[in-house]
Amino acid sequence: MQPHPPKLAFCHWDSVHFGLRIGRVLPTTLDAELSKEALDWANESSLNCLYLLLDSRDATGIRLANESGYRIVDVRVTLSAKLANLGEIPGAVREANTNDLPYLRELAKRSHRSSRFYADGNFSEIACDELFATWIERSVREREFAGVVFVPLLEGDRPGGYITCAVKNGMGEIGLIAVDKTASRSGLGTALLATSAKWFREQGLEHVSVVTQGSNIPALRMYERFGFRIESTQLWFHWWRKR
Repeated sequence: MQPHPPKLAFCHWDSVHFGLRIGRVLPTTLDAELSKEALDWANESSLNCLYLLLDSRDATGIRLANESGYRIVDVRVTLSAKLANLGEIPGAVREANTNDLPYLRELAKRSHRSSRFYADGNFSEIACDELFATWIERSVREREFAGVVFVPLLEGDRPGGYITCAVKNGMGEIGLIAVDKTASRSGLGTALLATSAKWFREQGLEHVSVVTQGSNIPALRMYERFGFRIESTQLWFHWWRKR
Protein backbone atom coordinates (compact mmCIF):
# COMPACT_ATOMS: atom_id res chain seq x y z
CA MET A 1 0.00 0.00 0.00
CA GLN A 2 1.20 3.48 -0.83
CA PRO A 3 2.26 5.79 2.05
CA HIS A 4 -0.44 8.28 2.90
CA PRO A 5 -0.68 11.64 4.65
CA PRO A 6 -1.92 11.91 8.26
CA LYS A 7 -5.32 13.28 7.22
CA LEU A 8 -6.11 9.91 5.67
CA ALA A 9 -6.31 6.49 7.28
CA PHE A 10 -6.57 2.90 6.09
CA CYS A 11 -9.45 1.11 7.86
CA HIS A 12 -7.90 -2.27 8.66
CA TRP A 13 -10.82 -3.84 10.52
CA ASP A 14 -13.44 -2.76 7.96
CA SER A 15 -11.22 -3.91 5.09
CA VAL A 16 -10.75 -7.38 6.56
CA HIS A 17 -14.40 -7.71 7.55
CA PHE A 18 -15.88 -6.68 4.20
CA GLY A 19 -13.09 -8.15 2.05
CA LEU A 20 -12.43 -4.74 0.47
CA ARG A 21 -9.80 -2.03 0.64
CA ILE A 22 -11.37 0.80 2.65
CA GLY A 23 -9.94 4.13 3.77
CA ARG A 24 -11.20 7.24 5.54
CA VAL A 25 -10.73 10.99 5.34
CA LEU A 26 -10.18 12.06 8.97
CA PRO A 27 -11.07 15.79 9.15
CA THR A 28 -14.76 16.77 9.23
CA THR A 29 -14.25 19.67 6.83
CA LEU A 30 -13.19 19.35 3.22
CA ASP A 31 -11.43 21.77 0.89
CA ALA A 32 -10.29 21.36 -2.71
CA GLU A 33 -6.72 20.43 -1.73
CA LEU A 34 -7.78 17.68 0.69
CA SER A 35 -10.40 16.39 -1.74
CA LYS A 36 -7.79 15.92 -4.46
CA GLU A 37 -5.27 14.49 -1.99
CA ALA A 38 -7.81 11.91 -0.79
CA LEU A 39 -8.82 10.74 -4.26
CA ASP A 40 -5.19 10.57 -5.42
CA TRP A 41 -4.39 8.40 -2.39
CA ALA A 42 -7.44 6.20 -3.01
CA ASN A 43 -6.34 5.60 -6.59
CA GLU A 44 -2.67 5.05 -5.74
CA SER A 45 -3.61 2.63 -2.95
CA SER A 46 -6.26 0.81 -5.00
CA LEU A 47 -8.98 1.52 -2.45
CA ASN A 48 -12.46 0.26 -3.19
CA CYS A 49 -14.21 2.64 -0.80
CA LEU A 50 -13.44 5.87 1.04
CA TYR A 51 -15.40 7.12 4.06
CA LEU A 52 -15.92 10.84 4.62
CA LEU A 53 -17.70 12.42 7.59
CA LEU A 54 -18.54 16.12 7.21
CA ASP A 55 -20.04 18.70 9.52
CA SER A 56 -23.54 19.38 8.18
CA ARG A 57 -22.70 23.11 8.12
CA ASP A 58 -19.73 22.63 5.78
CA ALA A 59 -21.50 23.74 2.60
CA THR A 60 -18.26 23.96 0.62
CA GLY A 61 -17.18 20.49 1.65
CA ILE A 62 -20.57 19.00 0.85
CA ARG A 63 -20.49 20.53 -2.62
CA LEU A 64 -16.93 19.26 -3.21
CA ALA A 65 -17.90 15.79 -2.02
CA ASN A 66 -20.78 15.63 -4.46
CA GLU A 67 -18.60 16.89 -7.31
CA SER A 68 -15.91 14.33 -6.45
CA GLY A 69 -18.20 11.31 -6.68
CA TYR A 70 -19.07 10.75 -3.02
CA ARG A 71 -22.63 9.74 -2.13
CA ILE A 72 -24.34 10.68 1.12
CA VAL A 73 -25.35 7.52 3.00
CA ASP A 74 -26.28 8.68 6.49
CA VAL A 75 -27.10 11.63 8.73
CA ARG A 76 -25.16 11.19 11.98
CA VAL A 77 -26.85 12.79 15.00
CA THR A 78 -24.97 13.15 18.28
CA LEU A 79 -27.02 13.74 21.44
CA SER A 80 -25.73 14.45 24.93
CA ALA A 81 -27.03 14.99 28.44
CA LYS A 82 -25.91 15.89 31.94
CA LEU A 83 -26.13 12.73 34.00
CA ALA A 84 -27.46 14.69 36.98
CA ASN A 85 -30.54 15.57 34.90
CA LEU A 86 -31.37 11.97 33.99
CA GLY A 87 -33.82 10.20 36.25
CA GLU A 88 -33.85 6.68 37.63
CA ILE A 89 -36.63 4.50 36.28
CA PRO A 90 -37.24 1.08 37.84
CA GLY A 91 -36.91 -1.93 35.59
CA ALA A 92 -35.63 -5.48 35.60
CA VAL A 93 -32.16 -5.06 34.10
CA ARG A 94 -28.95 -7.02 34.66
CA GLU A 95 -25.44 -7.15 33.26
CA ALA A 96 -25.04 -9.30 30.16
CA ASN A 97 -22.93 -12.45 30.22
CA THR A 98 -21.56 -14.87 27.63
CA ASN A 99 -24.60 -17.16 27.98
CA ASP A 100 -26.65 -14.34 26.43
CA LEU A 101 -24.48 -14.11 23.30
CA PRO A 102 -26.46 -16.41 20.96
CA TYR A 103 -29.57 -14.26 21.53
CA LEU A 104 -27.69 -10.94 21.50
CA ARG A 105 -25.91 -11.77 18.24
CA GLU A 106 -29.18 -12.64 16.52
CA LEU A 107 -30.86 -9.49 17.86
CA ALA A 108 -27.94 -7.36 16.66
CA LYS A 109 -28.24 -8.80 13.14
CA ARG A 110 -31.76 -7.40 12.77
CA SER A 111 -31.67 -4.25 14.90
CA HIS A 112 -29.42 -1.73 13.13
CA ARG A 113 -30.77 -1.63 9.57
CA SER A 114 -30.78 2.18 9.50
CA SER A 115 -26.98 2.30 9.65
CA ARG A 116 -24.88 3.63 6.77
CA PHE A 117 -23.54 0.19 5.89
CA TYR A 118 -26.98 -1.11 4.96
CA ALA A 119 -28.00 2.20 3.38
CA ASP A 120 -24.96 2.22 1.08
CA GLY A 121 -26.09 -0.80 -0.92
CA ASN A 122 -22.57 -1.92 -1.88
CA PHE A 123 -21.84 -3.94 1.23
CA SER A 124 -23.06 -7.51 1.61
CA GLU A 125 -26.12 -7.62 3.87
CA ILE A 126 -24.72 -10.73 5.54
CA ALA A 127 -21.47 -8.88 6.27
CA CYS A 128 -23.44 -5.91 7.67
CA ASP A 129 -25.37 -8.28 9.94
CA GLU A 130 -22.15 -9.86 11.14
CA LEU A 131 -20.58 -6.44 11.80
CA PHE A 132 -23.16 -5.68 14.49
CA ALA A 133 -23.18 -9.25 15.81
CA THR A 134 -19.41 -8.99 16.26
CA TRP A 135 -19.77 -5.55 17.86
CA ILE A 136 -22.16 -6.80 20.57
CA GLU A 137 -20.09 -9.95 21.17
CA ARG A 138 -16.87 -7.97 21.64
CA SER A 139 -18.74 -5.55 23.92
CA VAL A 140 -19.69 -8.45 26.20
CA ARG A 141 -16.36 -10.26 26.09
CA GLU A 142 -13.85 -7.39 26.09
CA ARG A 143 -13.88 -4.82 28.89
CA GLU A 144 -11.57 -2.52 26.95
CA PHE A 145 -14.10 -2.52 24.10
CA ALA A 146 -17.12 -1.67 26.27
CA GLY A 147 -17.14 -1.08 30.00
CA VAL A 148 -20.41 -2.96 30.50
CA VAL A 149 -23.41 -4.31 28.62
CA PHE A 150 -26.85 -4.34 30.24
CA VAL A 151 -29.88 -6.38 29.17
CA PRO A 152 -33.53 -5.82 30.16
CA LEU A 153 -35.35 -8.91 31.34
CA LEU A 154 -38.57 -10.36 30.03
CA GLU A 155 -39.93 -13.57 31.52
CA GLY A 156 -37.62 -15.07 34.09
CA ASP A 157 -34.03 -14.23 33.25
CA ARG A 158 -34.54 -13.99 29.48
CA PRO A 159 -33.02 -10.83 27.90
CA GLY A 160 -35.11 -8.58 25.68
CA GLY A 161 -32.48 -6.17 24.33
CA TYR A 162 -29.14 -4.61 25.18
CA ILE A 163 -27.20 -1.39 25.73
CA THR A 164 -23.41 -1.00 25.62
CA CYS A 165 -21.64 1.55 27.82
CA ALA A 166 -18.07 2.80 27.67
CA VAL A 167 -16.00 5.58 29.21
CA LYS A 168 -14.03 7.61 26.66
CA ASN A 169 -12.10 10.81 27.33
CA GLY A 170 -13.81 11.30 30.68
CA MET A 171 -17.32 11.05 29.22
CA GLY A 172 -19.93 8.31 29.14
CA GLU A 173 -20.67 6.89 25.72
CA ILE A 174 -23.56 4.69 24.69
CA GLY A 175 -22.54 2.53 21.74
CA LEU A 176 -25.31 0.15 20.72
CA ILE A 177 -28.87 -0.06 22.02
CA ALA A 178 -31.63 -2.36 20.84
CA VAL A 179 -34.93 -3.71 22.13
CA ASP A 180 -36.57 -6.85 20.80
CA LYS A 181 -39.55 -5.96 18.60
CA THR A 182 -41.65 -8.49 20.51
CA ALA A 183 -41.20 -6.27 23.56
CA SER A 184 -41.51 -2.83 21.92
CA ARG A 185 -43.51 -0.12 23.69
CA SER A 186 -42.84 -1.88 26.98
CA GLY A 187 -40.46 0.73 28.41
CA LEU A 188 -37.40 -1.49 28.08
CA GLY A 189 -35.45 1.14 26.14
CA THR A 190 -36.05 3.75 28.82
CA ALA A 191 -35.11 1.24 31.54
CA LEU A 192 -31.84 0.56 29.71
CA LEU A 193 -31.06 4.28 29.45
CA ALA A 194 -31.79 4.77 33.17
CA THR A 195 -29.56 1.82 34.11
CA SER A 196 -26.73 3.11 31.93
CA ALA A 197 -27.05 6.61 33.43
CA LYS A 198 -26.78 5.13 36.93
CA TRP A 199 -23.68 3.15 35.92
CA PHE A 200 -22.04 6.23 34.36
CA ARG A 201 -22.69 8.25 37.54
CA GLU A 202 -21.08 5.46 39.57
CA GLN A 203 -17.97 5.89 37.41
CA GLY A 204 -17.81 9.53 38.55
CA LEU A 205 -18.87 10.97 35.20
CA GLU A 206 -20.98 14.06 34.57
CA HIS A 207 -21.97 13.77 30.91
CA VAL A 208 -23.08 11.06 28.48
CA SER A 209 -23.42 11.03 24.70
CA VAL A 210 -25.01 8.77 22.12
CA VAL A 211 -25.01 8.69 18.32
CA THR A 212 -27.90 7.63 16.11
CA GLN A 213 -29.11 8.03 12.55
CA GLY A 214 -31.18 11.02 11.52
CA SER A 215 -33.67 8.60 9.95
CA ASN A 216 -34.17 6.75 13.24
CA ILE A 217 -37.05 8.89 14.50
CA PRO A 218 -38.16 6.46 17.27
CA ALA A 219 -34.66 6.51 18.78
CA LEU A 220 -34.40 10.29 18.58
CA ARG A 221 -37.77 10.66 20.32
CA MET A 222 -36.77 8.19 23.04
CA TYR A 223 -33.50 10.00 23.77
CA GLU A 224 -35.15 13.42 23.86
CA ARG A 225 -37.94 12.20 26.16
CA PHE A 226 -35.29 10.87 28.52
CA GLY A 227 -33.44 14.20 28.65
CA PHE A 228 -30.88 14.10 25.82
CA ARG A 229 -30.51 17.06 23.48
CA ILE A 230 -29.07 17.19 19.98
CA GLU A 231 -25.48 18.40 20.07
CA SER A 232 -24.43 18.12 16.42
CA THR A 233 -25.34 16.69 13.04
CA GLN A 234 -22.87 15.32 10.52
CA LEU A 235 -23.13 13.67 7.12
CA TRP A 236 -21.53 10.37 6.16
CA PHE A 237 -20.37 10.09 2.55
CA HIS A 238 -18.95 7.05 0.79
CA TRP A 239 -16.84 7.15 -2.38
CA TRP A 240 -16.62 3.98 -4.43
CA ARG A 241 -14.23 3.10 -7.21
CA LYS A 242 -16.19 2.63 -10.41
CA ARG A 243 -16.50 -1.02 -11.27
